[in-house]
Amino acid sequence: MGKEIVDVELHKEELQSYFNGIGFQRWSAIYGQKEVSSIRKTVRDGHAQMMAQAESWLMSHNLPKGATILDAGCGTGLFSIAIAKRGFNVTAIDIAAQMVEQAKVDAKREGVADRINFNVGDLESISGSFDAVVCFDVLIHYPAKGFKQMCSKMAKMSKGPFIFTYAPYNSMLAFKMWIGEFFPKNDRRMNLQMMKDDTVNESLRMGGKKLNQQAKIHHGFYHAALIEAIPTR
Repeated sequence: MGKEIVDVELHKEELQSYFNGIGFQRWSAIYGQKEVSSIRKTVRDGHAQMMAQAESWLMSHNLPKGATILDAGCGTGLFSIAIAKRGFNVTAIDIAAQMVEQAKVDAKREGVADRINFNVGDLESISGSFDAVVCFDVLIHYPAKGFKQMCSKMAKMSKGPFIFTYAPYNSMLAFKMWIGEFFPKNDRRMNLQMMKDDTVNESLRMGGKKLNQQAKIHHGFYHAALIEAIPTR
């Protein structure tokens, strides 16, 4: 048990260090409008495609204005800002203080700062109940045991839909990750933790949810499975 705790804490420290350092530089550029490399451009476009689909799914539930949404791992706040413009009240949290500060600046610029409660923290620190929970490109960093714990926890926190991404295992993605080791350092990212479908489905069952719909997003070097889960009863 002691080793597991140490491993989790080490993992969080690595993530925090990455996203408060070079990860912030890379991902804020990808999430923004600055000119980026052709590799990063495919990631930007794939990420935008994923978020557009997720927003469409969320809106299909016809949640009332003022509904509470948790954006777990909000990054620079792209999705939080988009749904705040729809009239939702958003709790947005990210492990990286630099990401959150940028998100605050952007939310103020877009006129929705009063609808978003930004926090710096990890997934383990989140508590409460929400009308919906979203978590994009965060669980991809968790190995299977941590994935189950965090996925089921967030599923339980949603009274309605739980929309998230994970990295499904496939040989082509594994090959691209291997090829990525030969990219210039500026185009590398932290390794993905690919999950089998059985692991995802078990995590949802543990959280009282079931798969409602899914979409596989494949665009250049952006690969993710987007999942919408709903309460089992």
